[in-house]
Amino acid sequence: MQRLFGAFPNRGAGLALLILRLAVAAALVSGARLCPGPATEVLVALSRVAAVLIVVGWYTPLAAASAVVISVCTLWVCREPGINALMIAILVAIALLGAGAYSVDATLYGRRRLVVGRPQGKLVGSKTL
Repeated sequence: MQRLFGAFPNRGAGLALLILRLAVAAALVSGARLCPGPATEVLVALSRVAAVLIVVGWYTPLAAASAVVISVCTLWVCREPGINALMIAILVAIALLGAGAYSVDATLYGRRRLVVGRPQGKLVGSKTL
């Protein structure tokens, strides 16, 4: 599971990824409404679910990849290449970079601190003080 997620950059890069995730989620929610019709109702619902997952940063590479598929379907149904082509490029970048340090992914699967060495103090069942 660890290979699915990136390095979780923090500080400026993590903030930039957070802003990018917020912007792409807003575009996903509003972009599907540009082409109204009965064929796009499912696409609107799926893009909203993907937008929520991208904003909170939960399984971000999978959510972004699924949003790419949703955007390709929207491009095929609506035939508006300008907005969707840019959206697909940004979603691919998010899928490859990951969510960053300010996400649920970083909390669940982020950097861990590994302490190597002998434990200090009293051990249960031994005579070490």
